[in-house]
Formats: sequence, C-alpha cells, structure tokens
Amino acid sequence: MITLGTIGAFGFADFDPPEIIGLYRQLGATVVQAYRRRDSDITPAHIRAVCDDLGMGVDSMHGLFGEDLDPSSEDEAVRRRTIEVYRSEVAWIHALGGEMIVVHPAATEQPTASIEGRWTQLRRSFEDLAVIGQREQVVYAFENMPHEAQLGDDLPRLVDEVKRFGDPHVTFCLDTGHAHMTGDLCAAARLAGPILGHVHCSDNDGVADQHLLPFHGTAPWERMGEALAEIGFSDTFLLEVFEPADALRQAVAEGWRERFAAALRIGGAA
Repeated sequence: MITLGTIGAFGFADFDPPEIIGLYRQLGATVVQAYRRRDSDITPAHIRAVCDDLGMGVDSMHGLFGEDLDPSSEDEAVRRRTIEVYRSEVAWIHALGGEMIVVHPAATEQPTASIEGRWTQLRRSFEDLAVIGQREQVVYAFENMPHEAQLGDDLPRLVDEVKRFGDPHVTFCLDTGHAHMTGDLCAAARLAGPILGHVHCSDNDGVADQHLLPFHGTAPWERMGEALAEIGFSDTFLLEVFEPADALRQAVAEGWRERFAAALRIGGAA
C-alpha cells in the first residue's frame, strides 16, 4: 500500500508549518519530507519538534537547489561545489531521522555547450554520490524536471541513466507535476518501475507548474493508480502542493482524502 506524505517547508514567511502540515495531516498525510530555506536559521531539532507535535515522522528531505547548484554543470568547479553541498546535507538527514535526499539534476540558467557533455557530468555526480551514500547510508533521488531546466526534462533518458548506473544509493524521484507537463504521467511511472523512490505529487493544467492538489488540475489520477499497481509501487507519495490554507480546509470538508485514497490505493492514514 502507498503511504501519503507531504513536503514540509520551513523558514518561509508564507508557509506556517504547524498550520499547513496539520492540514495535510487531516488530508491523510502521515510522513514529512523536510525542506528549508537556504538562508534561514531553522534547525533539524525545530523541524523534528513540529512534526512530532503533529504525530508525523520525517523520512526524507529535499536537498538545497538554486542556480549555483548543478550536478550536471560542464563547469567542473560548479559540479564539485554542488557535490559538496549535497554531502553536507547528510548531517541534516541523519539528524532528521530519514535516509533519502531528493536533488535536482540541473539548474535552469547554467550554460550548456553540449547536452551529452552534461550527461557525462551527471554520471560523474552519480559516482560521487554513490560513494557518499554507501559510506553514510543515505540515498540520493534525482527528480525529473520541467522544460525550463538545462537537463532532466527528458524523463525517459533520466530514468535510463539511473537504471544503467545501477547503484541503490542513487535512485529516481518522480515529480508528477513536471511529468504531466513534459509527457505521459502514467507512462513515466511504468517506465521508472523498480527505481521509483518517493513521488512528488501535485496537479496542474499540463502547461504551468501550478502545484495544485490532485483533481484540481488535469492529471489522470485513477489511471495513475492503475499504473502504480502494475509496477507494485508501495513507497511514499508526497504532496508538493502550494494552495492556500482555506483551499486545503475545503478539500478536507469535501472528502478529498477518501477520493484520493481510493484512486491511488493509499494506506497507513490515521
């Protein structure tokens, strides 16, 4: 059975963690993937305390990202600096009690001279992160990207590269919103199959990355449930939704939790 979770953002003025994560708890989420603003003074202990108060565990974190972080950069200094930042995230995930760190395969505005040169650099980053993962007992999950990114919007290629690398400490995180914008969401899930780790779950109109609740956009959630059942997916679906608190309260009142649980065969909700 699939477990429903949520992204928990910390250190952002427009995201009150106890309120928003608490509403996701009412929608059926039982675990949190933590993400913090880079320049905030948030600590792992603070994140754990908020989640503990809500009766939710932290099983993963979204690694830092930005234009200065690019594991496929053709500038080797940028790539190496990115790996060092990803290495530093190990202390955070250990303190939070999880084992998975989700990272982006590319930035948006970093220059690209050769797309194949970028794939070569990303494979080098796979190698570096596999060594870190083996030593520190963490998993790095690479997320598919929208078309704006310099690399990662070609989901089949990203999945193939991860599969070919073949190390359990480097895996794939499916972002449903990005997949719905760049191709066939259900085909993406089937393609990922055994390397599919956590899922970032949001809906949109197929054009813009709107981060809506499922059923508030045009993604085919019932067919997605069928695809996940076919590949035997039994990991975590993390809501990565940026709708206002009032919209979440309305979803609670309208029985969104039961509808989504039925569509995706979600279990484990309290």
